[in-house]
Amino acid sequence: MDTSYPVNSIAISQLKKAVEARFRHVPSGPADFGELSIAIFKTTGERISSDTLSRIWGYKKGYSSVRQSTVRVLEQYAKANEESDFVHTTAIYADDCQKGNRVRIAWLPNRVCVLSYLGDYRWRVEEAFNCKLRVGDTFSCRTIAQGEVLYVDHVETANGFYECFKMGGKNGLTIVEKL
Repeated sequence: MDTSYPVNSIAISQLKKAVEARFRHVPSGPADFGELSIAIFKTTGERISSDTLSRIWGYKKGYSSVRQSTVRVLEQYAKANEESDFVHTTAIYADDCQKGNRVRIAWLPNRVCVLSYLGDYRWRVEEAFNCKLRVGDTFSCRTIAQGEVLYVDHVETANGFYECFKMGGKNGLTIVEKL
């Protein structure tokens, strides 16, 4: 039987702080939890859904305990050596980009965007084919990883503002390349 810990316990609070230190960011929205989920999988080979993470961090309500198996994976991530073997994937990190850097992303079926980095984790759509995003739309995103769903925050379009948007929902991004 899997033991659980109260989500508001001191132990879970300390564990969250250790995970935040390793992640180098306090997750606060859907895109952050998606990126944290990816980082945990790359480091540990174990999956914790972004939904579970958002409940542990209190972004979503209705989660009173954390399973021991989830705690074990979070501990493994928090304590991982920076030199550990990661699952190899093509990823673009906003922290490594400079204003004006361009990235091409694609996902099924036949959707393509070319993005330009604006700074402060903001991206602008420069080209868009077969997708809901349009040229000039902007959004926030810290990590773009091939093979993973891309969750973005604070999407500004000609039609309005959206808190969250996802791309590659069934199979993840099929192409991620710097131009």
